[in-house]
Amino acid sequence: MRRVFLGLLPAFLLVTSCNDGDLDIERVDFSDSSLTGCNDFADKGLLFKIADSEALILELESNFLRNRVTADSIESDIPGESALYYRYFDGTVTSDYFCSTVAPSTPTVLQEVTATGGTIRALSTIKSDGSGFNHGIVIHGAVLMNDAGERVIEERFALGTYTTTPESASLGADFGDIIHCNDTLLYKAGTDNINRGVAIVLDLEEGLLLNEETPEDDPIVSTLGSEGSKVLFYIFSGALPDNYFCMTEDERPESPTPEVIYEALQGEIAITTTETSDGTGFAHQITLRKLMLLNENEQRLLSQSTSFGTYTSTVSSDNP
Repeated sequence: MRRVFLGLLPAFLLVTSCNDGDLDIERVDFSDSSLTGCNDFADKGLLFKIADSEALILELESNFLRNRVTADSIESDIPGESALYYRYFDGTVTSDYFCSTVAPSTPTVLQEVTATGGTIRALSTIKSDGSGFNHGIVIHGAVLMNDAGERVIEERFALGTYTTTPESASLGADFGDIIHCNDTLLYKAGTDNINRGVAIVLDLEEGLLLNEETPEDDPIVSTLGSEGSKVLFYIFSGALPDNYFCMTEDERPESPTPEVIYEALQGEIAITTTETSDGTGFAHQITLRKLMLLNENEQRLLSQSTSFGTYTSTVSSDNP
């Protein structure tokens, strides 16, 4: 009998018996196996867990796992929207079996069991270092039975965590120097590769830019959030005039207009302050860390670790 794995993998001859008698698939143990995907996961949605000569294969519906945070778990039904398979091979199987452009001739599939029901649930969160998104996947009520009508996996099966990484938006933006409006508002402006005005704006909480040195290797850190600082990315219809964000709303010209505003989902602002060599001021080196700032296409506008630059404040000679 010949079955096809939804067009993603070549057809295989499934053998349900061998010289020692019928194959007997018992409950599968993938507890020591990691959840893996191929480089083309975004296109094929194929994930798998391997345990020596066994594999559990999950084919997800298009765009099920995305570079976004889900407040509640999202769901996909088996079958119809997604598919789940168990395969038993005549030898050790590796990720090359699933990820090669041309499927290897060995090992051979001895038996395949296809799930006829169940629900896939996934909860997506940002990695703590801002490098990507963790997707925790659990399969509920999977109807994946052996020939004796026994479940191959548990009623609630924690498949594992899979990580996706956003690609760069590649704006080609060229930013100018830091503009200091006040001690809670700084920005950098420039143009992108199609001559739109772009700007990175820091909306800081109070008390970050102090005229005193920070201890070595101990910068002042502000975590982004509703009660902390914010990092915003603006795209305008044209180039920005000087001091645009330092103007009041009434002072700003009608053109250019902001086409879109993006806010960082996660991150922190770290500020290291040192006194200038001539003693007339303080240099504030500003770094954006663990940053997750994406556009509407889930592409990175700034990398997870970005140097915003150095702002130098001067100290009046009249100050004590």
